[in-house]
Amino acid sequence: MTNETNEKRIERLIEEFAVHIEVFGLPKLAGRLFAALLFGEPPEKSTQDLIRMTGGSKGAISQMLRLLGHAGPIEKCASQHTRGHCYRLRRHFVVQMLEQKMSALKGFHDFFASNQEDFAHLSEQARENIQEMIEFQVFFERIILEAFDIWKEQRSRRAASGGFSPVQ
Repeated sequence: MTNETNEKRIERLIEEFAVHIEVFGLPKLAGRLFAALLFGEPPEKSTQDLIRMTGGSKGAISQMLRLLGHAGPIEKCASQHTRGHCYRLRRHFVVQMLEQKMSALKGFHDFFASNQEDFAHLSEQARENIQEMIEFQVFFERIILEAFDIWKEQRSRRAASGGFSPVQ
């Protein structure tokens, strides 16, 4: 396969991925940046690389890099090939981001638990909504924590066997 053919394939993947990222409320350019770092080689990219790969302006790229850096998947790194710094995806960022979100959800649970007495004075509809939120959060936390345990066990087994399993 020629380098040009591979570049076209990566461009297509970047665009398709960007459309899917929009579902999460992120701008399409954030999806393009994420995808450029995910699919492109080498995994570290300079701002100029990202401008070339995504078509974004320097200002827009900078803003989206800050957004994605704050959200968790992207980090700055030293560049071995250019002056300045580059960007790359953090290792294991998906699991880390979900663990952070679960921690934030626990904050809701703690809030509801510590304010039970005050909720007694609210309308019946408000109390029902609060009760449903509490019940779902407890259910969701149990299922997700179970999923994290299963995932970590499978990842350890894969690492021990040296195998990588493609998307199924």
